[in-house]
Amino acid sequence: MKKNSGLIGVALLTGFLTACGGGGGSDKATETTPPNVPSDTISPELSEEFVPFEDQNIIDKIKDLISGETSNGTDYNVALGHMIGEVFADYPVGRTGRIVQIYNLGNNSVRYPNLLCSEVKTAGNIQTLTLKADRENCIVLDKTYRKGSVITKSVSGDNTTLTFSNVRYGSNLDFSLTDDYLISGSITYTSSQSPAGKSVSYFVDKLEFQRIAERQDAPAGSTAYDALSKEYLQVRNYVYSLVDDYGSGSNGVRTLSSAGMVIGQPYMAGFRYSFNFNTTAPFKMDETLMNAYKHLPSEGTLQITDGFKQKIEVKQTTPGALSATVYLNGKELSTLPWSTIIGSK
Repeated sequence: MKKNSGLIGVALLTGFLTACGGGGGSDKATETTPPNVPSDTISPELSEEFVPFEDQNIIDKIKDLISGETSNGTDYNVALGHMIGEVFADYPVGRTGRIVQIYNLGNNSVRYPNLLCSEVKTAGNIQTLTLKADRENCIVLDKTYRKGSVITKSVSGDNTTLTFSNVRYGSNLDFSLTDDYLISGSITYTSSQSPAGKSVSYFVDKLEFQRIAERQDAPAGSTAYDALSKEYLQVRNYVYSLVDDYGSGSNGVRTLSSAGMVIGQPYMAGFRYSFNFNTTAPFKMDETLMNAYKHLPSEGTLQITDGFKQKIEVKQTTPGALSATVYLNGKELSTLPWSTIIGSK
């Protein structure tokens, strides 16, 4: 990929698609993650193959309509794929995938610590995971945590907050991986359920995730490209909400909405981008049978404003359509299959 440190803000993200779960009249226990998201620890990484726009004509159409600096086609394509990946990752459920993955990573590490080299201290409703004083490293599940890493879990009513402080880890399963992952910031998860329905949400005030060479000091986080960071993600004022209204019989509705700001640097890229996104019309999925919802939305619009102030919209213009329609500054560009947007897993 050609390096270009001047790019900060090319865009196309999109925000939806969800799989089955809860339904009319269901009293299923509240889940700790949205449906179909694995509960076990996941590496917060995106597939290098997650690039949705392989058609160069679509990229050219977007670039032709943008007034401002743009990168070459390869960089632009990678940025688009990375942004979409931050919402969907590899699983067919509408949420910022990496946020859920990082939440699972911290939650499971606290739940299943390695007591030989780490410890969890409990004070009231607060649990804190640290390495033992005499240990430089500790393998917890499939991650090798470094000395100084602290994960705090606090529970208050329906809210669970995970805070990552100086968390540095590598993979214990991928022996070819010589990089470290760094996480700082907090994620608050909220769940509730009643006879009328259930809801889950994630909120992030500010969270940073980056990949660097092993034992290297963390580069300063910002919108500016930093060559020392092999990959970078910063999420600000992010909220994700998935609400099931059970209704009566099989006429329930699932509603998805999300908003926030993301700063990203794809893996081994030479640029950073930034964008704000918001579901100006929440995505809605109708219930088919009890405990099952349609996988394709009946309606919904996600609007993205990139660093160049370009407005991109991804709309479900036809209920149940297999593809979303993509608009840039009010002009229709193309359609994009949901199967491409969400990946195959």
